[in-house]
Amino acid sequence: MSTQQTESTRERILAAACELFAAHTYRAATMREIAERLGITKPSLYYHFSSKAEILESLIGTPIDELARAVDAAAAERDPAEAKRRVLRGCVDVIVTHRDTMRLLLRDASVYSDGSTRVVERVVATVDRAVDLLAGPGADWRARLRAAQAFAAATDPAAQFTDVPANELREELVAGAAAVIGLAPAAGGG
Repeated sequence: MSTQQTESTRERILAAACELFAAHTYRAATMREIAERLGITKPSLYYHFSSKAEILESLIGTPIDELARAVDAAAAERDPAEAKRRVLRGCVDVIVTHRDTMRLLLRDASVYSDGSTRVVERVVATVDRAVDLLAGPGADWRARLRAAQAFAAATDPAAQFTDVPANELREELVAGAAAVIGLAPAAGGG
């Protein structure tokens, strides 16, 4: 099998798995169902992915990497208010761009299982860093609580509003989250 065929098969597997996870939950979907959906054998599926957890990690790995980069970019900002704006904009952009995949993390509790521990640890660490930035330096527990609420307000609803145009959704998610922490829009409206 050529490298191009392998990549194409992997992409088809990921797409089928994402559909099945969304339809039946991560836990309920089986490797057999994924193989059947694609018309391949289970051994062929296992040639590409050793487990369902590996499929999950492949599905959400890119968005999680992008979230981490967005948080890193915001953390490099010297102005705390601008760091908050950047973390909100960056995280919302990733969540909206990868709505179908991120829905697994936001809507399917079964992804949080023993087999997905590494993925979940990466998500939690990234979210914790984002919340710390939103809370700001020296924040008390109330500010950290509002920051966590703002992060949830910025990310969780994206999976519910799949029919809303991405640009409009991005704007509203950022505006709503900023309101939670009392963050004024940047000068010039950005």
